Amino acid sequence: MSATPTNGRRVPMTLWRLERARLVRTHRWLLLVGVYASLGVLGALGARYLNEIIERFGGEMTIVAPEPQPVDGLIQFVSNGAQLGLLAVVVVAAGALSLDAKPELSAFLRTKVSSPVVLLLPAYAITLLGAALGLALGTGVTWLLTEALIGPLPVGPVLLGTLLGGVFLAFALAVVAAVAGFTRSQAATVLGALGALLLLPAVGVVDAIAVWLPSRLVTAVVALAEGQPAGEFLGATLVSVAATAALLGLAARRLSRREL
Repeated sequence: MSATPTNGRRVPMTLWRLERARLVRTHRWLLLVGVYASLGVLGALGARYLNEIIERFGGEMTIVAPEPQPVDGLIQFVSNGAQLGLLAVVVVAAGALSLDAKPELSAFLRTKVSSPVVLLLPAYAITLLGAALGLALGTGVTWLLTEALIGPLPVGPVLLGTLLGGVFLAFALAVVAAVAGFTRSQAATVLGALGALLLLPAVGVVDAIAVWLPSRLVTAVVALAEGQPAGEFLGATLVSVAATAALLGLAARRLSRREL
């Protein structure tokens, strides 16, 4: 790779630095951080002032809602994050992992590495780091505002639940990478990945299957905060890790065999 001058010195532009620069300089990280942070604020505020909102806009209808509980803030955040947050992650990931969407750039990068597969890992890892930081920030915002407005949340379960949410994001990005191996454009990658990820909850209507699905990890932070044992998410975690590895292997195979 070419070198970039920094403080009078020329620092080699590695693939890792290139992907980090893409994430930062294109402001993709702002999409991840902004969406999750906003959802964190809306989740806590929505849980705290739900009754007031109903009274304000309910008209003559009388609706009795229970007093808000601390876990309600997490429920609101996770519910919104499973939709808008996941959409933001998939869009950003498609931009990074659709390696052949721009043939000229792809041809240039392929001449700089021994195998096209080498291009996949930095793009995947840096994007995952950005998505995980966004999720952690959103959960942190929800946590702090919920404690201030409603009441305390259990520290250990929230931390573990956030980690399991990160495991799901790793799986989701692997889905994007695998779909990108079969598509040429970013738009097709986004649609294909979203379709696959949104299909998981539909499959999960069968309880015997639901406990093993990666999508189960999305709501882990809520279940753990409510006192559910962590062991109940072991199966979904193991399946997520195995599926992530398999999908990345598929993506690498497709990338190495694809001709521009």
